[in-house]
Amino acid sequence: MVTYKERQQNKKYYVLLENGVPLGTFGNLKKITEYMDGKDFPSYWTLIRKSENPLKHGIYTIYKVKHY
Repeated sequence: MVTYKERQQNKKYYVLLENGVPLGTFGNLKKITEYMDGKDFPSYWTLIRKSENPLKHGIYTIYKVKHY
């Protein structure tokens, strides 16, 4: 059985930046696309196909960071 501490060590979050200014921290990409609704931002289906870190689109950058 996996303990709570072990689950937290493996957890990752997404940090959304606009021109280097943090807009928020999200648990998954779906929440980011809902937050950015109405702006020039790619869809969820476009983001999940990309594997590079950070994900870049125009002035927006998404980093996948470890939970501390």
